[in-house]
Amino acid sequence: MQTGKLSAYGKRLARRFSTKMRSIRYRNQPEKIVAMGYDEMASNYGQWTLRHERPDREKYTQLLMDNLPEGSALLELGCGPGAPTTRTLAERYKVTANDISESCLELARKNAPSANLILSDMTSLEFPADSFDAVVAYYSFHHIPRDRYEPLLKNINSWLRPGGIFMAAMYPYDMENLVTEDWHGSTMYWSSFDENTTLQLVQNAGLTVIEQSTESAIEDGKETTFLWLIARK
Repeated sequence: MQTGKLSAYGKRLARRFSTKMRSIRYRNQPEKIVAMGYDEMASNYGQWTLRHERPDREKYTQLLMDNLPEGSALLELGCGPGAPTTRTLAERYKVTANDISESCLELARKNAPSANLILSDMTSLEFPADSFDAVVAYYSFHHIPRDRYEPLLKNINSWLRPGGIFMAAMYPYDMENLVTEDWHGSTMYWSSFDENTTLQLVQNAGLTVIEQSTESAIEDGKETTFLWLIARK
């Protein structure tokens, strides 16, 4: 085997071993896998996000802005490196945003300096009732375990003011406790429900879905589909 091929093979084995060890060590703490993964790839992921076009992000961000007055209080769950979304939202709204990755938040502080940023797992956040006019989650729900979906959605309902908006892009795939070895070069955790179950969970939390669609885009040569929804309290 040639040296280059041997080196690549060794890297794959190392990633596979690292993934297996994290899966075993943090099997009851999947948030640790997510935090470590995003800490490792924060900069590369941020650059990839800016290069990669998702028309659905722009479409639903515009729908949000069409329905939410300027100056409203908005919570973003899982802001990542803060660009482009957090930056865009912070130019128009009073934004509070969390992320589980310290490395991502370091970038978000530069990309969206006016936002109030919190280092936290989104399922551990605490706010008084009626704190926000909107809660949004761009591509972040699928990094929490299934048994935390329902409590988080109920919290979101509590945090929203009457008539408030919940908007999210959620995986419409039936998968539980999946750990992959090479997502942007890092180990990552995934869990989600199928489309019908996801919509039912949102409705069970006391939120009324007023807009929904499945939107697809090509990511690194593969089609990826998300369920986008807008709901009101």
